[in-house]
Amino acid sequence: MTNTDLGRIGRIFIYSVLSIMTVLALAPGVWVIVSSFSTPPEIYSGQVIPRSINFDGYRDLLSDANLVNALVNTLLYSVVGTLGALFVGLLAAYPTARMEFPGREAIVTLFGLTLSIPIVGLIVPEYYLMLKVGLYNSRVGLALFYVALFFPLAFLILRAYLVRLPTEVEEAARVDGANYFQLLYHIILPLSRPALVTVAVVVFINIWNEFLFALVLAPSPENSNVQVVLSTFKAQFQFNVTAMLAGTTIVMLVPIIVFLFLQRYVVAGLTAGFSK
Repeated sequence: MTNTDLGRIGRIFIYSVLSIMTVLALAPGVWVIVSSFSTPPEIYSGQVIPRSINFDGYRDLLSDANLVNALVNTLLYSVVGTLGALFVGLLAAYPTARMEFPGREAIVTLFGLTLSIPIVGLIVPEYYLMLKVGLYNSRVGLALFYVALFFPLAFLILRAYLVRLPTEVEEAARVDGANYFQLLYHIILPLSRPALVTVAVVVFINIWNEFLFALVLAPSPENSNVQVVLSTFKAQFQFNVTAMLAGTTIVMLVPIIVFLFLQRYVVAGLTAGFSK
């Protein structure tokens, strides 16, 4: 057997493994989407492809559940949390990436260490903090919490990207009289677009799918996000399986659409460090 034959067999094996892993990863999501258009008897009988398209689950979902309000809340939390984390993260990342000052490395290390704190360990202190400042069970409080929760992640990704950017353009702008905020807005912001989009997509999807803190910090129905509302479907619908699958489909599609729309920038941001 020649080296060419061994290489061909190796590629076939790798592609086969990757194909199986892809199918295993996508199969549950595809089943949920397809089954959301099935009837309960078809679902319980194990029939994968429905005989006809059934919208009863979506009709029950939109008429009997508070899903629209929960979707609006989730979109609000995701957009505000993402923009806030980006804004604060960029303001903190730029000086620590470009300027020399005492304590710079300590600040970077401190922000990095916050990512190692177990999320569960934040529940009790955040609960009492929200009560103390009067933001418990409010949209503003939960949105601000998400900004704080994802700020360290945004800071580290943006700083890692900024330290690799060449400084020639900034130096030329300084010679022309640009101040700090003009540099940030006209130079750094456009050059950092791949990293900003990468952070935005990661943070948006994480906030969109977040359940634990939304349940603890904003438990009332008018402030709940869609993940919390979906968890109550069993009681609300007496386990209407098609409504539950329809809600899960809607929740899944939003981050998928966001990623597909921005995937070009995400890939560029994730691979930027390897191309330098």
